[in-house]
Amino acid sequence: MSSLQGFEVVSPNTASGRSVLTVTKNYARLNKNAVLELGRPEFIEFFINPTTKQFAFKACEESNPNAIPFFIPGKTTASVTLNQQFVLDAMGPYFEFPEVEDDQEAYAQIKGTLLNSEDMLVFNAAKAEQGVMKKRGRKKGQKVKTSQE
Repeated sequence: MSSLQGFEVVSPNTASGRSVLTVTKNYARLNKNAVLELGRPEFIEFFINPTTKQFAFKACEESNPNAIPFFIPGKTTASVTLNQQFVLDAMGPYFEFPEVEDDQEAYAQIKGTLLNSEDMLVFNAAKAEQGVMKKRGRKKGQKVKTSQE
């Protein structure tokens, strides 16, 4: 171990980079960094400030009446997708998504700020960057290959 004297271990569980919230008509996704900054909570509260056009996420207990299931322990993916209709309905009015082709998806991306004093992650919808991306996964009408083919 003497050859490692002065070195520090770099943990893959350390938040690095920017926390990003991606919103589409069908889902809201928090990236790995956002999940790590929130502390990988199993449940979160979701807040909206209509005056400042900000969204906020804060870890909470399951017993909280406003608790939303969030991170599943043992899950291998690092990002978390929220597709509950009430979340999408609450975020929807803050974005105007253009009509796009079937193989594309309009999105809004927002960089977040961690408020350490309140353990809350805040995203300003007014500063969202909007765009169009290719859809991932199987396309409409595409056959799924089976092992018998």
